[in-house]
Amino acid sequence: MLNIGIVGLGYWGPNYLRIFSQLDGCNVIAAADKYARRTDQISKSYPQVEVFSDFRDMIRQVSLDAVVIATPTTTHFPFTSEILSKGCHVLLEKPLAMTTDESKFLCRLADKKKKVLMVGHTFLFNKAVYWIKKAIKTKKIGNVFYIHAQRTNLGPIRHDVNALYDLAPHDISMILYLLDKDPVRVSANGAAFLNKDREDVCYVHLEFKDGTMGHIHVSWLEPRKVRQLTVIGDEKMIVFDDVNLTEPVRVFNKGVTVTKEYKTFGEFQMVLRDGNIIIPKIKLSEPLKTQCQAFLNAIESGKKPFSNGLFGLKVVRVLEAANQSLKTGGKPVRIRA
Repeated sequence: MLNIGIVGLGYWGPNYLRIFSQLDGCNVIAAADKYARRTDQISKSYPQVEVFSDFRDMIRQVSLDAVVIATPTTTHFPFTSEILSKGCHVLLEKPLAMTTDESKFLCRLADKKKKVLMVGHTFLFNKAVYWIKKAIKTKKIGNVFYIHAQRTNLGPIRHDVNALYDLAPHDISMILYLLDKDPVRVSANGAAFLNKDREDVCYVHLEFKDGTMGHIHVSWLEPRKVRQLTVIGDEKMIVFDDVNLTEPVRVFNKGVTVTKEYKTFGEFQMVLRDGNIIIPKIKLSEPLKTQCQAFLNAIESGKKPFSNGLFGLKVVRVLEAANQSLKTGGKPVRIRA
């Protein structure tokens, strides 16, 4: 039986506590947060969980096998470093860290300690996203031209990181997962309308070696909540709408066919195809619960989960390059290994 501790009891922490309390093979025995109102609430709902105001006291006083970190992004590196060094497996919220160097350090530390380091890229455990990946891999939509994603809403506005670091990890992780390759160049533009120190709207452009493109729009300043990802293939197109809980995936039998043989420009034709819209039946489950079970499975089997530290490193590498481009007026940045 694995003993689990939770660090951070804001929004995601209590969700992790709820799910791990439901799963077999583990017990949540401790939780930490610096705000007393949060730990008091947990004590009322889960009296069997010992609470702390400092996670350092928790990992020193309680015998833990694994720790879940659900704290602000800027704390990920120092908190994860200390907890891994203590000999605990770690599942932490995205992104892995703020920089590539920090991420590499955490990956090396996890390997040295022989502990599981997993990043909570929750969408990778969404059955709709898995369905799309399978459709791409089996060429159901032909070859992918590009993917574009939009993640916007009016708030919530963060005070530790910009909208890029807050929202884009979701879409970067999905694009890397779906295409199964890494971009070679990244550029980004954005603006800080509310706070001059943090951009609240960003546009990110990813370029891949084979010509495939990715485009991401994230914002805290939009009137509607939009969570969409569109995959454009040369035969069909897919739209994933995470807000639509009943029909999250639609496949459009649409495209453009260029006549292969022509001698003059007058003979050149492009035929627009406008066919049926297919809504595949996908039995959905709670992605966070699937993710938590994958974490437990990785600890038990000793095998790295696919959302491991190295995958988290790839996401941070793109994030860091995009942020560098953002600060230099959109100048393209080559991805360094």
